[in-house]
Amino acid sequence: MPDVSPLRPEDPRRLGNYRLDGRLGVGGQGIVFRGAGASGGPVAVKLLHARLDDTSARRAFAREIEAVRRVAPFCTAQVLDADLDGDRPYIVSEYVDGPSLREHVTAAGPRTGGDLDRIAVGTATALAAIHRAGVVHRDFKPGNVLLGSDGLRVVDFGISRLADATATTGNPVGTPAYIAPEQLEGRPAGPPADVFCWALTLVYAASGRHAYAGDTYAAVMARILYGTPDLGPLTGLLKDLVVACLAAEPADRPDAGQVLSALLDRSPTRPGPAPPGPVPPGPEGAVVDGPTERAGTGGRRRGRARVVALVASLAVLVAVGVAAGVAWVLKDREPGRLDGTWTGAARYPSAGRVFPVEIRLASPARMRWGADLHCSGRLTPASGPGDVLVLTLDQVKGDACYPGSVSITWRGESAADFEVTRAGEQDARYSGSLTRTN
Repeated sequence: MPDVSPLRPEDPRRLGNYRLDGRLGVGGQGIVFRGAGASGGPVAVKLLHARLDDTSARRAFAREIEAVRRVAPFCTAQVLDADLDGDRPYIVSEYVDGPSLREHVTAAGPRTGGDLDRIAVGTATALAAIHRAGVVHRDFKPGNVLLGSDGLRVVDFGISRLADATATTGNPVGTPAYIAPEQLEGRPAGPPADVFCWALTLVYAASGRHAYAGDTYAAVMARILYGTPDLGPLTGLLKDLVVACLAAEPADRPDAGQVLSALLDRSPTRPGPAPPGPVPPGPEGAVVDGPTERAGTGGRRRGRARVVALVASLAVLVAVGVAAGVAWVLKDREPGRLDGTWTGAARYPSAGRVFPVEIRLASPARMRWGADLHCSGRLTPASGPGDVLVLTLDQVKGDACYPGSVSITWRGESAADFEVTRAGEQDARYSGSLTRTN
């Protein structure tokens, strides 16, 4: 059950057609009450602190509410009603009968195993749907993730902004502990700011602590800008994704859809993701050093190590077409049966990097890999005895991208393992798993 406190003497007992019977919480722009409508069922009513005397402000809120209504209903508390014209403007939304993630972790402890995976997938799904509707939440945190009996919901769009609205600068908005560095610096904040806060929320779910814990808000904000996050017990794919999402620069973070794809595309043959290794520069030209260390002058950060790769864990393999050559290489198999697009993520142990790879077994055969798939090359058959296909990777394009050979070992018709060896460097290898996507 959500934590409901009694109404205070100064609180209204009724707003419009809604009778109020308790407080659910206080946000940056209003107080949230539990109420009941004409049907008698519970609703959440948010009374805004400020009066919307300005016509443009009312219109902005109205546009925002309409945008929120476009968000998929399975992952958010839906807006049911609103009155922005009166002396006490309010917004009415669906009531979610369940504790917040913050309350749940406080009461039951950090989440682990499948429970943590479900939180990661559920929150990433909600965030992807929110951004797809053109909304930036801007206050994504454990307290705004509700664990209802029918599933997880993300709530409190009171301080969200439309993604296509004029960029917001100036004083940062949102809970100081769950806020992106660009917001703290007064820079424009868009969907990448929500992704940053998604990562902080997942760290909290796994450890019960903030990734940039401090004794005061000022200390927390300083550590967000200049410090190194404590990722607690996170390992494997979840840790990779969190590190990627905590990149210093918004452009270096994956988007919510990519995060969700990475969570869903993990190989079904493995019990869990492999832990990441150390992180020197890899052959694809990206430099990663675990959590980004930040330092700056005049309030601006200069990340000495840019977290790029792990957009990587998100894996999207696109390119290896082999056309007629495939039928020849796969002479012991039904011709064309394994043609198509294979996607996955590569791990480069000696460099400690993870990055996406895309292979297309069709005409022409191509492979793309590296941070943002910036490397590309042609694939031509070299050999293919039994269940192994060996391809030559050449005509490579991209900064710090290298030719070599690609070995693919089939595991049925929808899964495979691969290994890439750089030309002339037997010890320079990276490998991973592939899933057939079409």
